[in-house]
Amino acid sequence: MKLVRAAAEESEPSRTAQHDRAGNNFTPSRALEAVGERWSLLIIREAVFRGVTGFADFQRRVGVEPDILAARLDGFVGAGLMTVERGSDAHGQRDDSYELTQNGRNLEPVIVALSTWADSWAVSPVTERAILTVTPTEADDQEMYGLGHNGAFVSEPRRFPAPAPAPAAPDELLIEISLLGSFELRVSGAVVPALSVGSQRLLAFLALHDRAVARIAMAGVMWPEVSDERAGISLRSALSRLDAATRDAILSASPGLSLAEAVVVDLRDGQALARRLMLTEHPPREADLSPSAVALLSLELLPDWYDDWVIAEAEDWRQLRMSALEAQAGFLAAAGRLAEAAGAARAAMKVEPLRESAHASLIKVHLAEGNQSEALRVYERYRSMLESVLGLEPTALISGLVSSIRRPASPESRA
Repeated sequence: MKLVRAAAEESEPSRTAQHDRAGNNFTPSRALEAVGERWSLLIIREAVFRGVTGFADFQRRVGVEPDILAARLDGFVGAGLMTVERGSDAHGQRDDSYELTQNGRNLEPVIVALSTWADSWAVSPVTERAILTVTPTEADDQEMYGLGHNGAFVSEPRRFPAPAPAPAAPDELLIEISLLGSFELRVSGAVVPALSVGSQRLLAFLALHDRAVARIAMAGVMWPEVSDERAGISLRSALSRLDAATRDAILSASPGLSLAEAVVVDLRDGQALARRLMLTEHPPREADLSPSAVALLSLELLPDWYDDWVIAEAEDWRQLRMSALEAQAGFLAAAGRLAEAAGAARAAMKVEPLRESAHASLIKVHLAEGNQSEALRVYERYRSMLESVLGLEPTALISGLVSSIRRPASPESRA
């Protein structure tokens, strides 16, 4: 224990003091003293990740008393982590502006690591003392080193217990992400409640890509309104605050970020289903013509999300599922399942009410049923809507379907 303390004491004089532009004396140990407390960490986090600079903004976002906030911020200035420009608002209230120095900005990976470390402890009870290191030997009594309540190193003799058997690896969790209809994350069949918006956005972005995405590209797309540097900070901040259930779903590797291979995404299932239905040279699977398959193709992609990267993917999905629903209606009609075929055709019509091929699919189903009146009603409704919205007439392709049952216009009506 004495060796540990001696090493810590000897390391301080050996470091050359640095001076920032404001002339503040900076040393790593002094900086750690300035940030090594709850309020200090919260204040630094706001400055690093959210760009907060004003005294009043810090107080509002952190919720700390003004005297405590002033003391912490002045401590950062003295430690060389910030510079200050004194000022006041229109009411004479203190409104100093604090800017991070380069040494302050370099704390970003430390804050990220601390947030990740803290989150990892949230899943299990925290013991009275966190043990740092222990080296068991054949002796019964060992000296164990840990952190006391005040953060100082402590040591005490303690009998080292026999090593417990390694716990069995838990069964692999089934993680499912739903993007169709609304966002939802399920783990082993149970919905994860109250998932943060940041975690939802990260999971949704990665679920829309079937390969790893470089971090710089991901940050630029998700935060297009800020600089690349600020977008990168926002991404790292979002990753550091991931919910515990979310971390198991994201794989971080050198090519970038991606979902773990075992994660199931309903959009990917829907896309695979649609492509199978459009391969006319192969008969469809029975499951591809089931009511659940029709229901899957009937769902919109994140309908209440308006990010540009979501809207583009939603349009691709819209076009794909319209064609797949029409193909599905055709297969169901050929199999004599006319009621289900009509349902698939109507689902395609709801996706795009002005799409002629969808109306044609439903007309064919009604004609196969022998319901000429229904077929004619669908055609006339479409013709009226097309004329009122676009000023167009139906093409000969759909008009030919009902030409044999339509009454020719009388001379009086033509006049």
